[in-house]
Amino acid sequence: MPPQKNWVFRKKLSVPDDFQKAIGGHPLVAQTLYRRGIRTIEEAQAFLHPENVTPTPSEQLPDIKIALPLLIDAVNKQKHILVWGDFDVDGQTATTILVEGLRELSGFVSYHIPVRGEESHGISRKVLEQYLGEGFDLLLTCDTGISELENIQFARNAGKTVIVTDHHSLGESLPPANAVVNPQRLPEDHPLATLPGVGVAYKLMEALFNAENKAFEEGRYQELAALGIVSDVARLKGDARYILQKGLEHLRSTGRLGLQTLFRAADLNPQNLTETHIGFQIAPRMNAVGRLGNANMMVEFLTTEDNARARVLGMRIEALNAKRRSATRQVDQAAEAMLQMSPDDRRADAIVLHYPDWPGGVVGIVASRLVERYGKPVLLLTGNDPIHGSARSVEGLNITGAIAAQSDLLNAFGGHPMAAGLSMAPEHYPAFKNRFISTVGELLKGIEITPKLLIDDVISPDQVTLDMVEQIDRLAPFGPDNPPLNFMIPRLDLVTTKAVGAYDEHRQVSAVDQEKNEARFIWWNGGDELPPDAQFDLVCRLSRTDYKGSPQVSAEWVDYRISEQGLVEIKQRHFEIVDRRSILNPLQEVLEFIKDNPDSLVWAEGIYPDSLLGKRRDELWRTKNLVVWTSPPSQTVLQSVIRRTKPEKIYVYGRSTGLNTEKAFLQRLGGLIKYTINHKNGETSLDDLAAACAGTKAAVQFGLSYWEAAGRIILDFQEEKVNLKLSKDEPDDAAADIYETLINQAVKESNAYRAYFRSGDLNTYLQDI
Repeated sequence: MPPQKNWVFRKKLSVPDDFQKAIGGHPLVAQTLYRRGIRTIEEAQAFLHPENVTPTPSEQLPDIKIALPLLIDAVNKQKHILVWGDFDVDGQTATTILVEGLRELSGFVSYHIPVRGEESHGISRKVLEQYLGEGFDLLLTCDTGISELENIQFARNAGKTVIVTDHHSLGESLPPANAVVNPQRLPEDHPLATLPGVGVAYKLMEALFNAENKAFEEGRYQELAALGIVSDVARLKGDARYILQKGLEHLRSTGRLGLQTLFRAADLNPQNLTETHIGFQIAPRMNAVGRLGNANMMVEFLTTEDNARARVLGMRIEALNAKRRSATRQVDQAAEAMLQMSPDDRRADAIVLHYPDWPGGVVGIVASRLVERYGKPVLLLTGNDPIHGSARSVEGLNITGAIAAQSDLLNAFGGHPMAAGLSMAPEHYPAFKNRFISTVGELLKGIEITPKLLIDDVISPDQVTLDMVEQIDRLAPFGPDNPPLNFMIPRLDLVTTKAVGAYDEHRQVSAVDQEKNEARFIWWNGGDELPPDAQFDLVCRLSRTDYKGSPQVSAEWVDYRISEQGLVEIKQRHFEIVDRRSILNPLQEVLEFIKDNPDSLVWAEGIYPDSLLGKRRDELWRTKNLVVWTSPPSQTVLQSVIRRTKPEKIYVYGRSTGLNTEKAFLQRLGGLIKYTINHKNGETSLDDLAAACAGTKAAVQFGLSYWEAAGRIILDFQEEKVNLKLSKDEPDDAAADIYETLINQAVKESNAYRAYFRSGDLNTYLQDI
């Protein structure tokens, strides 16, 4: 089992009275500021109020005074400027800022964002040669270029002017560009030192507009910069924090049609947008395009003034995000299965796994999740020749250094202390794995790697007031160098739980304490998890949100542990499993059983005899005997039904649903869509449709999105409901193809689970629930 986090309770500091009085409000605000090294009233006021901040002059960035005349000359003489970006959100937004800004100044601009599957990060020599053949005058990089010494020299030899803007770590030598604008060249405590790529691009455009005596509409650019700052997990110090604060303000009323489309897709009210929403709902959608598609479309998406075009591109982004989620889930499950089958891999000082068919665009995401789950470094590899992949580390271990120690076995590698990428010939993999794990073991000697969770205070639900939360939010935005506050609530009992989000990727939980004070929590990326069905202690984070225009408290689920009373409850809990999967006449047996046992329920979905009086998953209630007539589509659905019904006995028959093909699934869903539009005013829910289709909510979401991309329906998600309308829109064949593939995968996943359920050891599926 993954290790438990070590919960550590912070000690209260003694804060000077004048400091506490000047800060005012809840004592935790002054306490937190003081603990984080903000010890003067002037520093504190600047931290809390961006209007008290004087932004650092852009001219303090290295080489910016060299870059500006080159850009001014190129703009005024209509020289062709080629902006070269990167495919993550930092790179997408940096590219957009440069392209939009230069075009606003009437510059002649084109751009290129590498296609991950074909070029990877950085500057591809092959693609650079193509652009040189087509012709350009000035190469302007963003979020890349600092390590591209040979390719930049190649461009210079071709007579091109090159300006590098980047924020990645410096190598032994700077690239031979005309100017290298990189905040890493500044002292570590400089207010511009923590800017990510988009921050550098923002400051460059700010300086260029000022140099040209043109009005700089900073809000439009700050909102793009905010997306990149959060997504790149930049340290929130100096100007990075200030730009994020201002950018969030402007995002809440953005005029960008693309971002408005994204907010609707994520079911977000932008008026209460926070850095958390960006990190968990907006950035993953944007990153999906770079990981699995072509991120060049993002520049158009973020700048378009055409509603129809924004909608088409938004639909494509949602399709790629669905594909990313599906691929991530599959790789996560496969990696977990490999660990459970191999005690040696599970117990090693580092997790190193290879599977040749894993999508390269998501192995880094899964590696991060495994680090969180197991508390040790993780390296996931894919491909055949070469083998390549991504590594993620724990605090205290330089993962790039550990990889560098095996450089004689590698084709290439690179990264920073917490993350890295590498590639190698397949014959070197066994030796690399052994040596890498050994190196990690040596480096970790004497280092405590059990994840620590620092807790700021212990509270009860009745103490959580809107005023308290608004006081805490004064410290926002949160992130590196300014982590959110953690609160522990002891001895909670689960009331309700449900998956939420466009693809059920998140989870909403309601619980009560021993005085019956109720609290609701949002568990980001917890859609596939189930909260404890026994008394538990919880760590959460608090923030303010607006629900239907009314300010409310939002509590984010962080971690839990079973309480002492909960452990007693679990030991006392049991149910009996009766295996009836192989009998010859199951229908007659079940009919006789429910006649003799009226305190029984039959769980049946799909196609089954009416005489069973079967109930769908959403129609069940607590019962003494549960008859499982049809095989469930997933372990999550099975778990939720068992927890809902709390039976003493479970009789398992595991019959077929009759909806085991993609065609049958789509036909059933299509019929339900028609019925909903014609007889229910278009109103339904994912839960209703999933139960009626005997499938997972993810499969239903893919199906609905397929029909929308095909131009047949319009979807409108409103909280738990889905509104369906007939559409006359043009189809998006690219998005429809992605969703059709995802439907096929979802149906195959459910079929595989059902096959195991019908033949495997039932204790595997039921006893751990």
